[in-house]
Amino acid sequence: MQRVDVWDGRMPTLFEGETPIDLDNVRALVDSQCQQWRGLPLRPMTTSGTEHTTYRLGDDLLVRVPRDAEAEAGLRKEIDWLPRLRQRVTLEMPVIEHVGQPTDTYPHIWTVNHWVTGEDASARVLSGAVPSSWADTLAEIVASFRDVDLSTVTPEHLPRGQRGGQLAERADRLAERTDPVSGPLDPTSISGLIDDAIAAGTPDPGPVLLHADLIPGNLVVRDGQLVGLLDFGTLTTGYAAWDLTPAWWVLDRAGRERFRQVLDVDDVSWSWGRAFAAIQGLMADWFYAPRGHDLAPLGARAVAQALAD
Repeated sequence: MQRVDVWDGRMPTLFEGETPIDLDNVRALVDSQCQQWRGLPLRPMTTSGTEHTTYRLGDDLLVRVPRDAEAEAGLRKEIDWLPRLRQRVTLEMPVIEHVGQPTDTYPHIWTVNHWVTGEDASARVLSGAVPSSWADTLAEIVASFRDVDLSTVTPEHLPRGQRGGQLAERADRLAERTDPVSGPLDPTSISGLIDDAIAAGTPDPGPVLLHADLIPGNLVVRDGQLVGLLDFGTLTTGYAAWDLTPAWWVLDRAGRERFRQVLDVDDVSWSWGRAFAAIQGLMADWFYAPRGHDLAPLGARAVAQALAD
């Protein structure tokens, strides 16, 4: 997520099972596989991304290096699906200029992308400085994904991920979660709104194409407006309610009302979207707060917004 192009000398903290990588390794990857960019300066980004380590290459390029095999799988989805989505999504999206190959010292594919100019939306969201126009832009993003005709995609080429399924299944897994740093996850604070959403019934399953991670860190802002969409590694198919989560992760109450009106969301889908947003927010706050990660306050805000409704 957060794409701050100022390096403070610290490398991103790797979690258990992630592949170590440093500036020298990435320099060697670029120099050996991208002769045309050998002379460009390479610098790490101070970033709160959770799946990739990122490096600016010159002024116009970004190197994305997956931290583990799961992140690599998401990157492969981006490589496959970004060209398909480019004519549908009006916002700027990454253009992949090069797909790097694994080596003896680094086991995953990696990419060099064209840099999407701007800041991510995190700071504006946390400060409450979200323009009303963002509701329309987010609704347009969601609608563009829903409009993809999945019947034209062979089953083996449909994107798959951990999101998109039944709310009850998502909720049941919460009580099983524990972490050596965060401890057990306590879902008590949001159990009421989850129960209400499940009791409301089941929305039309679709399925539809889902970005499935429309959080502030994946939205690029320039001159106060949303202009770019990033990180398609969670791309999947499933219930349309999954992509309603930015109503609580990004917008305020007035923005949510506008977002819902534009998309014409029924009561059941809306209650599911609220529950999904709260679950995702709770998990982010629980896991990342003790690690001092920037995703934690955004998750806490999403839970607060969901509970306030």
